[in-house]
Amino acid sequence: MGLFYISMLKAKTKGDSLYIDLAPNKSSSINENLVFFGFLSLICLTFGIGFFFIGATMILPFAGLEVLALILILRANHKWLNQKQALYLDKLYVELEEDDKKITFDRFLSKFLIEENNSKKELFIKSNNQKIEIGSFLNQEEKEQLIELLKKKVSDLNFS
Repeated sequence: MGLFYISMLKAKTKGDSLYIDLAPNKSSSINENLVFFGFLSLICLTFGIGFFFIGATMILPFAGLEVLALILILRANHKWLNQKQALYLDKLYVELEEDDKKITFDRFLSKFLIEENNSKKELFIKSNNQKIEIGSFLNQEEKEQLIELLKKKVSDLNFS
């Protein structure tokens, strides 16, 4: 079985440092998605071939297009499920790891920004000319938890 996230953010503390692992909701594994979309494709092709044999030949190309659409949806779903971010915060540095890229910021020269658009909160880290969104795939409740966790940790680090 793969790794499943019940809570989309997992936080670990060690001394003065905080490590947060962020991932989208994985309610089903890749294999379960393959089985589901494979079953839908099989049904679609079965109907297409059935109609082809009774004389409705124009159905088969559209069944092929539906299978192609299901494959594209499966690829987009796979890409969505495999995104993740890791945020490391300690006394001196903030590190953001995303898509095999690791960006390190000086904690005193960077800040976390919270922007509200239509009652939706977005969290960014900004340093110098870089502004990177954190947890874009999280729902609003999880973003609130992340914001509160970061506020508490930054406050603790500032006063220790």
